[in-house]
Amino acid sequence: MRRATGYRPLFTRFVFAASLLFAAPAFAHPDMAVTARFLFDFHAGQLTGMAERLAFDALTSARLLQRVDADRDGALGPEEAERLATEIAANLQGRGFFTEITVAGRPVRLAAPSARHVTMEAGHIVLNLAFALHDPARLEGGTRLELMLRDRDLTLAFRFAPDRPLILRGDDGRCTTTIEPKPDAVYFGGLVTPEVAVLACR
Repeated sequence: MRRATGYRPLFTRFVFAASLLFAAPAFAHPDMAVTARFLFDFHAGQLTGMAERLAFDALTSARLLQRVDADRDGALGPEEAERLATEIAANLQGRGFFTEITVAGRPVRLAAPSARHVTMEAGHIVLNLAFALHDPARLEGGTRLELMLRDRDLTLAFRFAPDRPLILRGDDGRCTTTIEPKPDAVYFGGLVTPEVAVLACR
């Protein structure tokens, strides 16, 4: 997948499709559906940061909005958005953002986000998170980064966005991305097979 050209802040590099919902398996009955898109940011041949964009389903979004909509105008004001971003990010951080990353098979832990922002788009709450990697990774020679979103309790059901789920910036054309099933990481009693985002650089 090719990267976009020109510099913009991390959050503005994402273009979401209008429809953010997806059908969860009938047996799973998750409480919340989340569609994800990622940007991988390279500098001088190293992966130095990434951004994550999570869109919640319409019903969950309505509940989240109700929690912070003090003036009951049905809109998300700046203070309300900041409060919601802080609350969601704190909850997700306590669970490692449900994001499992390995580089060459070694686990990588996400630190606290360097930036966070919430918007309301077509009835969906969208959380944007940016992460700086304090130990930048040099991906070369076919080294693989694998990223998986997984809530083992299936309260949150994750799916990568159907349109441009993975975006690269600054990789100089050396890297490719794919989405692959991960059958050796099945969960929820073996009923759910997650997908994994793979970033490989030559």
